[in-house]
Order: sequence, then structure tokens, then C-alpha cells
Amino acid sequence: MRIWKTLAAAAGMGLLFAWMESLFLQYGLLRRLAAVQYEGMNAVVLFLSVHALTYLFAAFFPPGKDGERPRAVAGASLMFMLPFLLAVAAFLPNPFSGILGVVGMLFSAVGAALLIGLWGLFLSTLIPDDVALVFGLAPLVATFIMRAAALSHALLLILGVPFLSVLLLFLPAVEAAEEPHEIIPADSFPFWRLAVFLFCLYAANGFLLGLLPELFPAPFPRADQVSDWIRTLSALGVAVVFRFYPRAELRSFYKGAFPFIAASLFLLLFSPFQAISRFLMETGLAFLDLYAWLLLIYFASRAGEKRNAVVNGGIFLIILAGAVAHLHLILREDGGIIHGSSDLVVFAIPGICLLLVMLALWDGREVPLQWERTGSSSSSTEERRDTSGAGEPEQRLQEENATEKESEMLLRMKLMEFNLTRQETEIVLLLLQGLKDRTICSALYISQNTLKYHLRNIYRKTGSANRLELKEILG
Repeated sequence: MRIWKTLAAAAGMGLLFAWMESLFLQYGLLRRLAAVQYEGMNAVVLFLSVHALTYLFAAFFPPGKDGERPRAVAGASLMFMLPFLLAVAAFLPNPFSGILGVVGMLFSAVGAALLIGLWGLFLSTLIPDDVALVFGLAPLVATFIMRAAALSHALLLILGVPFLSVLLLFLPAVEAAEEPHEIIPADSFPFWRLAVFLFCLYAANGFLLGLLPELFPAPFPRADQVSDWIRTLSALGVAVVFRFYPRAELRSFYKGAFPFIAASLFLLLFSPFQAISRFLMETGLAFLDLYAWLLLIYFASRAGEKRNAVVNGGIFLIILAGAVAHLHLILREDGGIIHGSSDLVVFAIPGICLLLVMLALWDGREVPLQWERTGSSSSSTEERRDTSGAGEPEQRLQEENATEKESEMLLRMKLMEFNLTRQETEIVLLLLQGLKDRTICSALYISQNTLKYHLRNIYRKTGSANRLELKEILG
């Protein structure tokens, strides 16, 4: 069941990624808009602006009482409106043909955002291992689909993707996904830190991506490449590292990006093999990208009723940060906001992005990714308050809470005798509560291989062979 949900999510998101990229490359949206005499704002900028604002709008309006089905159907229908309105516009005189073509493009931008937001909500019901695999497999699916569309006709992709994605989202085996186990109350999360971190990280990431065409010029135009295998394989490789490397923890995972980026810049200066240098650069960026997505899904999975706001708001910030990082390119374009921007702007934007990197690294260390039992204690206190009746004395609740904290402190002091690390201590505390492996992985946001690695160390340090002996030793 788990592998089917993972593959369905990867296929659903891969279809949408392929649809958005094929819209401008293979389907030739710019050419089709020119054919209906559109001469307004840059179509790509307009599409992405409306696409981003849709996430912001969706963040404030969660799915209604009827669930996510109406939003999914609306998203697919809006995406279908683009080819339909462009076909109608071809028979209308100017300026009505241009207006109708732009309306179809804006409808499709809104529809794609609605569907991607719903898939983001679905990812928040999966464990970290599965989220990482979706991150790696979705670009691979998109690459194969774009290649297949290039050999046939891009119109089939434009017409079929919206409904295929919705079908995958609501298949019985996929729709039965469990709701995320809310261990920590949503109010205990500093959402502003998540917002600042995502914006800073993707602003820096966007700046590095903007350097790639200058550092690694393509031998032929991007529109002819159809698929970018280096970027696809980099994302897949990073996902495999998180899934199978036994010490891949979210708290320190982003650190793996910097050796790759440093090695890429070193080879770029002293080696003629640019393909290797670009692969290392793409791998480093993929580390940062996966870290940010896992962090976003981590917060969303524990946000309760705010899950929709976290997912859609996070994606909006990601797109906004990317736009800020490429602002100097927009300013210099003919027909952009400013004609012929000064060299000061060109140098100021990279400088600001470097400052954002420093801020992102600082805030990344401060974001509380570890599970804290205080959240669980407060939750259990609220449950007791609800079930004990209105006449329960507040003093008794405080005494029970104090007793729990004292018991936890005594247990932590006993665990210190075995020289356990902080992560191993948290795992032992969860094991003693009877939580299953999947719940522990979700609570600490570590992979299953990482959990097995820590369990082996715990058994070795405590002299136990299994969980039963561990519980007996710790009393």
C-alpha cells in the first residue's frame, strides 16, 4: 500500500511538472499567443505571477465540507480551458482573440496551482522516506513523459495530464491515506521561522540556478533539450541518499549540499570537464531543495487544521523567493519593469542573496525539528481536562503534570549512565511509550534506516538484545 501511494504521488506530480514545462517548450504557448496577436506583458512572467498568487489565495481558503474533490475537479477543468480557449480565439478578430488567449493561460495557471497544492497536502500524510522518494521520482517521471510527448504530440499531454493527475489523487488505494499523526500541537510551531527560512533558502538557491546558464552554457537551445537528465539524476540520487543512508537526519541533511557546491566551483576553475562540475552543482542544489521540501512537509504534517495554509503558503514563498533571485534578469529584459537596469542592481542582487544564505543557515539550525515531549504532555493535559469534568481541581492537574515531568527527568538521568546521544535518548523515550517504528520516524523525521542505525547503538550501549529487554533494564 505504501509503495503504491508513493508511486501515485510521484506520477501525479511528475505529470503536472511535465505539463507546465511542455506548455512553453513543446506546446509553444508563446507562439500560439503571438498567433492570436497578444502583445502584452511577458507571458511566462504573467503565468508564474498568477500561479503564485493562487497558492497564496488557497492558503487562506482550505477545502470546504465536501473535501478536496471539488477543488481537484475545478483545477483540472481550468487547466483544460487553455487549449479550448486558444482554439476558439483562432476564429475571433483582434483584440478579442488575444484577450481570450490570455484568459485561457491565466485559467491554466490557477488550475495547475490548485492541483499541485492538493498533492502537497497528500505528501503531508506520508512518512519522510516516501516524501524523499516522491521528490526524486517526480522529475524522472516528468522527463520520460516529456520525451514521450516529443515523439508524439504535445497536445495529448496538455489535454490528458489534468484528469490523469486527479484520477491518481482519488484512486481508492491512494485516497485511503491516513491523516498525519499530530504529535505536537500546531500552536507550538514558529511558522514565521519556516517562512523566513524557506524564502531565504530558495532565494539563494535561485541565485545559484541563475548562474548555471552562464557557468555551463548549453550546446543547443533549451527548447530543444526537452529533458534535463543531469538535474533529474541529481534529484533522484539525493532522494536515494536520504532513503538508504543510515545517518541521514533532517536536522543536518542540508550540510551535504556545501561539499558538492564547493567541489563544483573548484572543478570549474581548474578542470576542463564541465559536465562533472555541473553534476556536482546540481547535486548540491538538490540537497538544499530536498531539505526545504522535507522541512515544509514536516511542519504541514503536524499543523492540524492549518495544514492547508502551511503547504500552499510555503509553495507561494518558494516561488516568490525564486522570482526575487531572478529579479535582475527581469529588470534587464526589454518590455520588463525597468529598461536597462544599472550595474549596481546586477551586483546588489547576488550580494543580497549571499546575505540570505547566511540568514538561512542560522535560522535552519534554530528550527526545532526534534520531537519534544512537552507538546505531548500539554496535549495529554488538555485531554484530561476535557474528560475529567468541570469540577476537576486545577491543582490536581498541575500535580499530575509535575509528576510526569519528574518521572521524565529521572528517566533521562538514568539514560545518561549509558552515554546515549540526544537522538538516541529521544528514541528510547518514544519506545518506552509503545510507539511503532513508523510513528517514531514521523515524529523525529528520520528515515527507517536511520532509526535502525540508532537502535543498534542503543542495544549495544544498554546491553539489551531487543525492546523487551530494554524496557526491563530501564524499569
